Amino acid sequence: MTAPTNPERDREVDAFLHLLGRALVEGDALTVATLYETPAFVLADSGAQAVARREEIERFFAGARAQYLERGVTMTRPEVESREWVGDRVVLVRVAWPYIDRDGREVGLERSTYALRRDDSGALRIRVVMPHRD
Repeated sequence: MTAPTNPERDREVDAFLHLLGRALVEGDALTVATLYETPAFVLADSGAQAVARREEIERFFAGARAQYLERGVTMTRPEVESREWVGDRVVLVRVAWPYIDRDGREVGLERSTYALRRDDSGALRIRVVMPHRD
């Protein structure tokens, strides 16, 4: 049974995603890593990978800023396409991330679905990421 809609929880998810997007584009791998709870899991057409430690996440995202700058990307924003609370602590969120250049033009887009779970301290954390092929 799906949990009922709750605007306060939805605003919390939105704030979480904004923080994630800002940290990704700014190359703040430490902040990105703190938004995950391990073990985490990445599931994609190219394969499946378990992530056991937060340091693995930090290393993975350490070069993100350089990759974005190579493509001319200076910002992004989360565009939530769907959100489903599947319990009190778990929400599935499908997000489009437009790549925006310094002139405000969209120069690309990626999508991912995240399974976020509220940890024992009450904070939302990423537990599963599923990048989409568009």
